[in-house]
Amino acid sequence: MIVTGLITFIFSLKFYKRHRAFRIIPYYISFCLAQAMVVDFYLYVSPRGDRLAMALEKIGTAAFTIFEFCVFSLLILPYIAGAGRRLAIKLNVVLFFIGEILLYLRTFPRDSVYPMALLELIALMPPCLIYFYELFTIMNPKALKDRASFWIVIGIVYLGACSFTLLLSYEYMGRFVDGAFALGNLFYSILFVLFIRAYKCSPEEGVVV
Repeated sequence: MIVTGLITFIFSLKFYKRHRAFRIIPYYISFCLAQAMVVDFYLYVSPRGDRLAMALEKIGTAAFTIFEFCVFSLLILPYIAGAGRRLAIKLNVVLFFIGEILLYLRTFPRDSVYPMALLELIALMPPCLIYFYELFTIMNPKALKDRASFWIVIGIVYLGACSFTLLLSYEYMGRFVDGAFALGNLFYSILFVLFIRAYKCSPEEGVVV
């Protein structure tokens, strides 16, 4: 994941001015890699049950969950044409923030923050569905494979579907939980590859930034 993340980060800087809607991606990748290299490394070297490590994991997960949702929403919003549908995405962000704050106050510091991650994945469904609704209802002669937004949203949907399944099965994994959650690195690696594919597409017309 770190290797693909670094490659994608280089692509995002190289094509920084090509897609105005993607200018937040370098910051997202930086946050993702920082959490992987700092938080996860500290968890690896700290004793099992260390309170500081557990608190760091929960704070890092909560912060990354909120930041990731904002990034994905901002990546989708410029490609939504309908005013009402754009408003729906913005309201979805507000409701997500309220829900995350309530969950954080309820779960921290005693319980797991995985419910916050689940809420993020559920809240990402409306923006993606709105995008696909417009994709099939608004005429656009440009092929899907040449649309940068299509690869971005496909990556978000893929990451969301795989992560949602993984989190739902968390309680039933037993001693295999650590190995199963290592798949998260693979999910993000594929997301980064799809980001690279999006960067190679030419800019789309009618993008509202």
